[in-house]
Amino acid sequence: MTQDRQAWSGRGKLLLGAAIGTGTAGLWWLTRGAASDASAIAYPPVDMPKRLVDNVWIVDSGPISAMGMKLPIRMTILRLDDGGLLLHSPTPYSPALGQAVEALGPIKHLVAPTVAHWMFLKDWQEAYPEATNWAVPALRHRPAVRKAGVRIDADLGDEGPKAWGDSIRQGLVRGGGGFEEAWFLHSESRTLVLADLVENLEPSKLPPVTAAVMRATLATNGTTGLHVRAAIRLGGRQAKEAVTALLATDPARVVFAHGAIFAAHGAARLRRAFAWLV
Repeated sequence: MTQDRQAWSGRGKLLLGAAIGTGTAGLWWLTRGAASDASAIAYPPVDMPKRLVDNVWIVDSGPISAMGMKLPIRMTILRLDDGGLLLHSPTPYSPALGQAVEALGPIKHLVAPTVAHWMFLKDWQEAYPEATNWAVPALRHRPAVRKAGVRIDADLGDEGPKAWGDSIRQGLVRGGGGFEEAWFLHSESRTLVLADLVENLEPSKLPPVTAAVMRATLATNGTTGLHVRAAIRLGGRQAKEAVTALLATDPARVVFAHGAIFAAHGAARLRRAFAWLV
């Protein structure tokens, strides 16, 4: 009996050691190449407009904290036919950034494209009170938004408003659990602007824990993260049709709120990103 117990004890220690070793190796695999300090969690130069193509600029910033995870964040600026600017997913405001953006044209529209991308809207609203504030419909019902005093002037829908003119095409993807994201195609340059429908985060721009989580949820693969996939699937046929319409835009490039953009071969890479659904 004693020998049996010793044998089982030895096997248990071996199994425990193997499990610890496997877990350690798995953790190393998920965190490999992660950023060593917070200064790397962004795409420099930060907090200044950078021309992408004619009438399209990006502003990289970060890190921001989202549910305890530190991420880089990006605002996209589109110039409309009337010369006014649309600010998609505004990043943290500063007077210097505001002046740099104003040099490109008058700031006429502030856009919260998802229920998560509104945290910096209030500061921009206060700096530019005459700008129209647009948001996905679900955002105005969130208690945190009302408590923060964020003003929402109009809802984003399945088609762009007259205010966009011919400059921008627009659509809306509705999923389950309150998920909504509006997408925008800058017609002249065929630049598609998304927030979270596709994620292409780079581990080198993330701290270790965040890198591990994002790898595990496929958010570093240039595709839809697992949490967003679940929401879209809950949206059923309507959500799938909305994504199909998105793919039909045939973009030359795709910009995201987080991570590396698809700078070339946008349409092909977008189709691969949604191969899990369409």
